[in-house]
Amino acid sequence: MFRTTVPKVLRPCLAQTTPVRAFSHTPFFLQAASTAPATPTQSVKPQETKTITTNTEAKLIPDLLPLKYEHDLYATLSIHNRPYLITEGDEVTLPFRLKHGEIGDVLNFTNITTVGSRNYTYHVESGEISPEVLSVKGVVIDKTKKPMYVKEVTKRRNRHVKHHKVKHDLTVLRISELKLKI
Repeated sequence: MFRTTVPKVLRPCLAQTTPVRAFSHTPFFLQAASTAPATPTQSVKPQETKTITTNTEAKLIPDLLPLKYEHDLYATLSIHNRPYLITEGDEVTLPFRLKHGEIGDVLNFTNITTVGSRNYTYHVESGEISPEVLSVKGVVIDKTKKPMYVKEVTKRRNRHVKHHKVKHDLTVLRISELKLKI
Protein backbone atom coordinates (compact mmCIF):
# COMPACT_ATOMS: atom_id res chain seq x y z
CA MET A 1 0.00 0.00 0.00
CA PHE A 2 1.00 3.57 -0.50
CA ARG A 3 1.70 5.60 2.59
CA THR A 4 2.00 9.32 2.78
CA THR A 5 4.00 10.98 5.47
CA VAL A 6 2.78 14.41 6.39
CA PRO A 7 4.89 16.42 8.82
CA LYS A 8 3.18 17.23 12.09
CA VAL A 9 3.58 20.93 11.35
CA LEU A 10 0.88 20.63 8.70
CA ARG A 11 -1.56 18.82 10.99
CA PRO A 12 -3.65 21.46 12.73
CA CYS A 13 -5.51 20.31 15.82
CA LEU A 14 -9.17 20.07 14.78
CA ALA A 15 -10.74 18.41 17.82
CA GLN A 16 -10.50 20.26 21.12
CA THR A 17 -11.86 19.83 24.61
CA THR A 18 -13.78 22.71 26.10
CA PRO A 19 -14.07 23.33 29.84
CA VAL A 20 -17.51 23.83 31.35
CA ARG A 21 -18.03 26.61 33.91
CA ALA A 22 -17.33 25.81 37.55
CA PHE A 23 -20.27 24.94 39.78
CA SER A 24 -20.59 25.96 43.41
CA HIS A 25 -22.12 23.57 45.92
CA THR A 26 -23.09 26.32 48.39
CA PRO A 27 -26.74 27.46 48.18
CA PHE A 28 -27.40 31.11 47.32
CA PHE A 29 -28.79 32.16 50.75
CA LEU A 30 -25.71 30.70 52.49
CA GLN A 31 -23.39 32.54 50.11
CA ALA A 32 -24.91 35.88 51.19
CA ALA A 33 -24.47 34.94 54.86
CA SER A 34 -20.85 33.96 54.34
CA THR A 35 -20.01 37.39 52.92
CA ALA A 36 -21.04 39.02 56.23
CA PRO A 37 -18.11 40.07 58.44
CA ALA A 38 -16.83 37.13 60.42
CA THR A 39 -16.27 37.25 64.15
CA PRO A 40 -12.85 36.21 65.47
CA THR A 41 -14.31 32.97 66.85
CA GLN A 42 -15.89 32.08 63.53
CA SER A 43 -13.70 30.81 60.71
CA VAL A 44 -14.74 31.15 57.10
CA LYS A 45 -14.05 28.17 54.85
CA PRO A 46 -13.28 28.81 51.21
CA GLN A 47 -16.00 27.71 48.85
CA GLU A 48 -15.44 24.41 47.14
CA THR A 49 -15.69 24.54 43.38
CA LYS A 50 -15.76 21.64 41.02
CA THR A 51 -14.59 21.98 37.41
CA ILE A 52 -16.06 19.59 34.89
CA THR A 53 -14.40 19.12 31.53
CA THR A 54 -16.03 17.19 28.75
CA ASN A 55 -14.66 15.79 25.56
CA THR A 56 -16.94 17.08 22.82
CA GLU A 57 -15.19 15.22 20.04
CA ALA A 58 -17.42 12.15 20.30
CA LYS A 59 -20.67 14.11 20.45
CA LEU A 60 -20.14 16.88 17.92
CA ILE A 61 -19.16 16.86 14.29
CA PRO A 62 -15.52 17.95 13.97
CA ASP A 63 -14.64 21.27 12.38
CA LEU A 64 -13.33 20.27 8.95
CA LEU A 65 -13.69 23.68 7.33
CA PRO A 66 -10.06 23.75 6.07
CA LEU A 67 -10.62 20.45 4.26
CA LYS A 68 -13.85 21.67 2.66
CA TYR A 69 -12.01 24.01 0.31
CA GLU A 70 -9.23 21.59 -0.65
CA HIS A 71 -9.49 19.97 -4.08
CA ASP A 72 -7.73 16.61 -3.86
CA LEU A 73 -9.01 14.68 -0.84
CA TYR A 74 -7.80 11.27 0.23
CA ALA A 75 -9.15 8.85 2.80
CA THR A 76 -8.02 5.70 4.56
CA LEU A 77 -10.70 3.04 4.84
CA SER A 78 -10.61 -0.48 6.17
CA ILE A 79 -12.14 -3.45 4.41
CA HIS A 80 -11.86 -6.67 6.43
CA ASN A 81 -9.25 -4.98 8.69
CA ARG A 82 -7.02 -4.09 5.73
CA PRO A 83 -6.34 -0.36 5.28
CA TYR A 84 -6.63 1.16 1.80
CA LEU A 85 -5.50 4.69 0.92
CA ILE A 86 -7.93 5.97 -1.71
CA THR A 87 -8.85 9.05 -3.71
CA GLU A 88 -11.82 9.67 -5.98
CA GLY A 89 -11.54 7.67 -9.21
CA ASP A 90 -9.12 5.04 -7.86
CA GLU A 91 -9.46 1.36 -8.68
CA VAL A 92 -9.04 -0.84 -5.61
CA THR A 93 -8.25 -4.52 -6.07
CA LEU A 94 -9.45 -6.60 -3.13
CA PRO A 95 -7.68 -9.96 -2.66
CA PHE A 96 -10.95 -11.81 -2.07
CA ARG A 97 -14.38 -12.31 -3.59
CA LEU A 98 -17.25 -10.20 -2.30
CA LYS A 99 -20.04 -12.75 -1.87
CA HIS A 100 -23.01 -10.42 -1.88
CA GLY A 101 -21.62 -7.74 -4.20
CA GLU A 102 -22.52 -8.13 -7.85
CA ILE A 103 -21.02 -6.19 -10.75
CA GLY A 104 -22.51 -2.69 -10.83
CA ASP A 105 -23.49 -2.58 -7.15
CA VAL A 106 -22.80 0.68 -5.30
CA LEU A 107 -21.14 0.25 -1.89
CA ASN A 108 -21.17 2.83 0.93
CA PHE A 109 -18.02 2.67 3.04
CA THR A 110 -18.34 3.63 6.71
CA ASN A 111 -15.13 2.34 8.32
CA ILE A 112 -13.03 5.44 7.52
CA THR A 113 -10.25 6.48 9.89
CA THR A 114 -8.46 9.31 8.05
CA VAL A 115 -9.46 12.07 5.67
CA GLY A 116 -7.04 14.66 4.40
CA SER A 117 -5.51 16.67 1.62
CA ARG A 118 -2.07 17.96 0.80
CA ASN A 119 -2.17 20.53 3.62
CA TYR A 120 -4.53 19.14 6.28
CA THR A 121 -5.20 15.75 7.85
CA TYR A 122 -7.96 14.60 10.19
CA HIS A 123 -7.29 11.24 11.83
CA VAL A 124 -9.34 9.31 14.39
CA GLU A 125 -7.24 7.02 16.61
CA SER A 126 -10.05 4.80 17.85
CA GLY A 127 -13.35 4.35 16.06
CA GLU A 128 -14.24 5.84 12.72
CA ILE A 129 -15.29 9.09 11.11
CA SER A 130 -19.05 9.56 11.18
CA PRO A 131 -20.98 8.97 7.93
CA GLU A 132 -22.67 12.33 8.61
CA VAL A 133 -19.33 14.03 7.89
CA LEU A 134 -17.84 12.05 5.00
CA SER A 135 -19.36 10.09 2.12
CA VAL A 136 -17.32 7.41 0.32
CA LYS A 137 -18.97 5.30 -2.37
CA GLY A 138 -17.56 2.66 -4.65
CA VAL A 139 -18.84 0.60 -7.58
CA VAL A 140 -18.01 -3.07 -8.12
CA ILE A 141 -16.38 -3.16 -11.56
CA ASP A 142 -15.15 -6.71 -11.90
CA LYS A 143 -15.02 -10.06 -10.11
CA THR A 144 -12.14 -12.01 -11.56
CA LYS A 145 -9.32 -14.39 -10.65
CA LYS A 146 -5.55 -14.20 -10.63
CA PRO A 147 -3.66 -16.22 -13.23
CA MET A 148 -3.32 -19.85 -12.24
CA TYR A 149 0.03 -21.02 -10.91
CA VAL A 150 1.28 -24.32 -9.54
CA LYS A 151 2.33 -24.45 -5.91
CA GLU A 152 4.69 -27.21 -4.83
CA VAL A 153 3.91 -28.67 -1.41
CA THR A 154 6.46 -30.84 0.35
CA LYS A 155 6.67 -32.32 3.82
CA ARG A 156 9.79 -32.63 5.91
CA ARG A 157 11.87 -35.80 5.50
CA ASN A 158 9.79 -36.84 2.51
CA ARG A 159 10.84 -36.73 -1.13
CA HIS A 160 7.32 -36.70 -2.50
CA VAL A 161 6.21 -33.33 -3.94
CA LYS A 162 2.54 -32.48 -4.39
CA HIS A 163 1.50 -29.98 -7.04
CA HIS A 164 -1.51 -27.78 -6.25
CA LYS A 165 -3.05 -25.52 -8.85
CA VAL A 166 -3.92 -22.14 -7.27
CA LYS A 167 -6.20 -19.47 -8.71
CA HIS A 168 -7.17 -16.75 -6.19
CA ASP A 169 -10.31 -14.62 -6.41
CA LEU A 170 -10.17 -10.84 -6.88
CA THR A 171 -12.75 -8.06 -6.67
CA VAL A 172 -12.11 -4.72 -8.38
CA LEU A 173 -13.82 -1.56 -7.08
CA ARG A 174 -13.81 2.00 -8.42
CA ILE A 175 -14.20 4.83 -5.90
CA SER A 176 -16.96 6.94 -7.41
CA GLU A 177 -17.51 9.48 -4.63
CA LEU A 178 -15.34 10.98 -1.90
CA LYS A 179 -16.81 14.18 -0.50
CA LEU A 180 -17.36 16.02 2.75
CA LYS A 181 -20.96 16.62 3.78
CA ILE A 182 -20.26 19.75 5.82
